[in-house]
Amino acid sequence: MNSTIHDKPKKRRNIAALAPVLPRLAAAGIRLLHRTCRFKIVGEENWFGVNEIEAPKIAAFWHFTYPTILYFFRDRGYLTITSRSRDGEFAAKIVESLGFFAFRGSPGKGGAAALKSMISVFKKSAGGGIVADGSQGPAEIAQKGLLVLAMYSGSPIIPVSFAADRCRRLRSWDKTMIPMPFSRIVVSYGPHIRVERNASSEEIEKYRVQLDRTLNEITARARKEAGAFA
Repeated sequence: MNSTIHDKPKKRRNIAALAPVLPRLAAAGIRLLHRTCRFKIVGEENWFGVNEIEAPKIAAFWHFTYPTILYFFRDRGYLTITSRSRDGEFAAKIVESLGFFAFRGSPGKGGAAALKSMISVFKKSAGGGIVADGSQGPAEIAQKGLLVLAMYSGSPIIPVSFAADRCRRLRSWDKTMIPMPFSRIVVSYGPHIRVERNASSEEIEKYRVQLDRTLNEITARARKEAGAFA
């Protein structure tokens, strides 16, 4: 039987009915895919080398490392940031299904009140992960919002990146990396960055350039190690 215009509302209702289930299915798919992979960590001393700092750590990473970074830091109650958009709502439900706490907002947007709220929540958290190049890019160029959060929270920034010996890169703005099943994945940590309290705008820019450079260096190292992963 041919479809008619009267079928469209029914189709929309079917999609809406599935919506609460889709994030959980996506999270389950992320878990299943990455469980087939082998992981190797390089530079792990950079992560454990800041344990004497009482403030929670901030893992900073490029957007293209989703969803691998979500799997790697899963089920630890870490805070991560998602946007207030409709897509952000979907992403928040996925990360919550992977054991994260999703804060809806941005360290670089929303004004002083939003930033103050974010800092308060972050200080009480177990730590968190924040995308260095933001939710919309430009890709692999660090933004200042993360550094402002680090300055006011007193948290050290730990740069981290990923590479896989076999993966697909999506045609999205960030060229998201999707590892192939049973691939070998390298996790690469860089030396921590501590943003001094009351840093000037010029100093924040220097920290931003440092973070940008470090993330690019450890990404290159991860790719090199992935190619030699035995």
